[in-house]
Amino acid sequence: MDPASKKATKKVATKDAAKKPAAKSVKNAVPEYAINFLLEGDIEAFPYKDKFEKMARKLLAEEGKERDVNIVLCSDEFVREMNKNYRGLDKVTDVLSFEWHAEFPGEPEMLGEIYIAREQVRRQAPEYGNTFFAEMKRVIVHGLLHLSGYDHIKAADRKVMRARECEFLGLDPYKEKD
Repeated sequence: MDPASKKATKKVATKDAAKKPAAKSVKNAVPEYAINFLLEGDIEAFPYKDKFEKMARKLLAEEGKERDVNIVLCSDEFVREMNKNYRGLDKVTDVLSFEWHAEFPGEPEMLGEIYIAREQVRRQAPEYGNTFFAEMKRVIVHGLLHLSGYDHIKAADRKVMRARECEFLGLDPYKEKD
């Protein structure tokens, strides 16, 4: 099921989303998969989407998960409602990830969707010593790692996931949070 279908979203155009690979050179080819930036409700723009798309493509390539991903920027209330409905937790969280497990005939193969609570990210950025941009980057990486099979429920898994986040980001935003 597509959690985004619960509420209308707006797609933000990205310059690479509709391009197909160049036939001349594999080295310069644009990957066939799309990273779609979507907006929920009255949010008007997805900040830094070009930078985030490059970063997401790099991480997905490193993880061997080059498939379509939707990244949806949402209100806190929308994410709180999704957290309540899908995880049984009636509270806002910064990021939720949903892997896709079914393939639909004629549709691109999706890795999954990531939902980001914009204002929650803005509020918590100082707690991690981040700017809004750096915190958005962290939660996108966090969500992509979930879609790539990482988890943090158990302490051992959390250590592995955080190490991968820190390695990719080149910093340790968790040093004060453990």
